[in-house]
Amino acid sequence: MTLISLLLVLLIERVTTLSKYWQAELYTNKYLEVIKSKDWLNSSSKSWVLALVVVLPVLCIYLLVQKFSGGLIELILSTAILMVCMGCPVIRATYKCFLQAASKGDMQACSMYEQQIKSNATDDLSIGQNLIWQNYRHYAAVILWFAALGAAGAVLYVLIRELSNKLEADDEHKIAAAQTKRLLTIVDWIPVRITTLGFLVVGHFSRALPTWLSYLPDPTVPAKTLLLDVSKKAEEIELDEEDCTEEPCTLVRLAKRNVMFLLVVIAILSISGWIN
Repeated sequence: MTLISLLLVLLIERVTTLSKYWQAELYTNKYLEVIKSKDWLNSSSKSWVLALVVVLPVLCIYLLVQKFSGGLIELILSTAILMVCMGCPVIRATYKCFLQAASKGDMQACSMYEQQIKSNATDDLSIGQNLIWQNYRHYAAVILWFAALGAAGAVLYVLIRELSNKLEADDEHKIAAAQTKRLLTIVDWIPVRITTLGFLVVGHFSRALPTWLSYLPDPTVPAKTLLLDVSKKAEEIELDEEDCTEEPCTLVRLAKRNVMFLLVVIAILSISGWIN
């Protein structure tokens, strides 16, 4: 069922544009508003309060799916929840506009769309680096957590990711933001290493392997640093001053091949009985 849900969601996302009601940000924003209104994340809040904030909806999703375990309803529920959790329609649409503007030679529009893609980034990354990082956060990591723990796993990762994004920009909840960031580091630790291992397999293995191995035992390296450094080695990028699409298109192709690799691995594990 895991593989079927993944294939259905990726297919639906490719052929249609989903409304805002199928985007996780809508629900995480409302959930965060409720939490703030009850003042659960004030400066005196303990770590267990944040844990409760995260675990409660995840547990509800787990119990809901388990109630219909093994049937068609479970498949429908899991697929619907995964559809909400996976993808980033806004960035996808902006990237398409960027490519269309580039094909017309409209460099001013390209620059505008590039800034929109970079709007949430606090560091100076190229458009391609931003896209491959967003691909990991909205696709690869969600796929891996869904494969590991089902719909509850996807909700767990997306909830922590969105809470970290929102609280980081909120000066009133600095302690909660720091706690959520540490939690995000934990839930990213294994998925980012599996994702970058995929880069080795679908990219330049011998070039990227030393970088991947150097980061493997280091628990302190940020997920973004690991992902971007390995991706640079896994794919040769020939920068062309006259073609602003070369770098982003190359890295997006790497990310797409990696998603296909993850699906193949999940299919093999499903056939062998390791994954339901």
